[in-house]
Amino acid sequence: MPGEMEEREGIEYICKLIYEAYRVPVMWLDAADTPRLTLPPAFECRPSVQGAHSLLHEVMDIARRSSPAATAAGKAARTTAPPYLHTTGFLENFIILQLPEADRAGGAIVIGPVLSAPVTGDNAASLMRDYSIPPGEQEGWLQYYRSLPVLSRMRWYHAALLLYTLATGEALSITELLLAAGKSGQSGPQPDDGPDLDLSYRRENTLLHHDPMLEREMFRHIRNGDKAGLLRTQAAFSEESYGRLSKKSQLRSKKNLAVSSITLATRAAIEGGLFWEIAYTLSDFHIQHIEELHDIPAVDRAQLAALCDFADQVLGSRSSKLSRISALCQNYIYNHLYEEIPLSRLAEFTGLNASYLSQLFKQETGTAISDYIRQERIEEAKRLMELPGITLSDIASRLHFNDQSYFTKVFKKYTGLTPGQYKQDSERFSRFT
Repeated sequence: MPGEMEEREGIEYICKLIYEAYRVPVMWLDAADTPRLTLPPAFECRPSVQGAHSLLHEVMDIARRSSPAATAAGKAARTTAPPYLHTTGFLENFIILQLPEADRAGGAIVIGPVLSAPVTGDNAASLMRDYSIPPGEQEGWLQYYRSLPVLSRMRWYHAALLLYTLATGEALSITELLLAAGKSGQSGPQPDDGPDLDLSYRRENTLLHHDPMLEREMFRHIRNGDKAGLLRTQAAFSEESYGRLSKKSQLRSKKNLAVSSITLATRAAIEGGLFWEIAYTLSDFHIQHIEELHDIPAVDRAQLAALCDFADQVLGSRSSKLSRISALCQNYIYNHLYEEIPLSRLAEFTGLNASYLSQLFKQETGTAISDYIRQERIEEAKRLMELPGITLSDIASRLHFNDQSYFTKVFKKYTGLTPGQYKQDSERFSRFT
């Protein structure tokens, strides 16, 4: 039919424009995942990996998982979901755009494989060790990597934005692109439990080898709680500018870089006004998560998610306009919830008269210090209920409630539920999410 023919020609035209503009592989898959157009017609194939699917099979599987049904949240405000950014464990980058449902030709446009930085012999060797690929196959992989086009991260993002605009006629910003990528399953698996306040982790203090001005700009955005600015600055980083922090493993090097950036982000968040115990606990949580990951793309995604988390936390902490004295009190209370906290101790800590401190705190927060301490203990109790192996009586005892009945009375006052009812509701909700 003429209409379908015009749509097909339109898709082919978009693919050819992208190919001519960036000289990167472009493929159009129809609704049945069958390649309808491949540019260039032939290019160097990835060497086979024992136990792994072919690269085309992997891309087609990603295209199916990034279908409109799987990205309904991203389509809420747009006729077409933003492009899906995918990086394989072997560092190949892809852009996948599901075509609008109204397009009868259907399917997806796939751009890639592309590298964000050249893969050197040393990098390839460490990557091969990470994936237990025999040394004899290294030359084949080097030849494959040499055949792939290299686009900086920023040019790659611009290619995704251009593809989206050509296909939909709608504008899309880099911030929207990266935020959509973070919500589309790219953030990787999350640990089953949240940050445990009793856990700690020794962080490595290493230096990032890139333009210090970019680094300062990125951490300035974290101090200001500006996630959009953070994403824009992070997108300007060049992959090849990072230092090499492990001679034997590319994965270990990436993890070390991620730990370094999280360590610096922790300091920036504290300078931005985030309670230091919250910042350190957040740091522990994200570093422990990164240490459990097994491929480079997952580490990259987790690192960006951690930096955004710090910016969000700083922004949230700034929503409360308190004096330094009240903020110090809140931070002290947060750090010492498992101890008795008499007003006299807070007065000594802040260097103020107890009566004046009590009046100042209530004037600024609208809550008496004793009530604030109880509220925070109830919030902590709710967090503890989500952890395995802790009974309600243990929680009441640890948080210095006189007895179980008093704990129940206070808990119901602030939540409207008894501790048992709250725990049952939480368990029921977790089973359905």
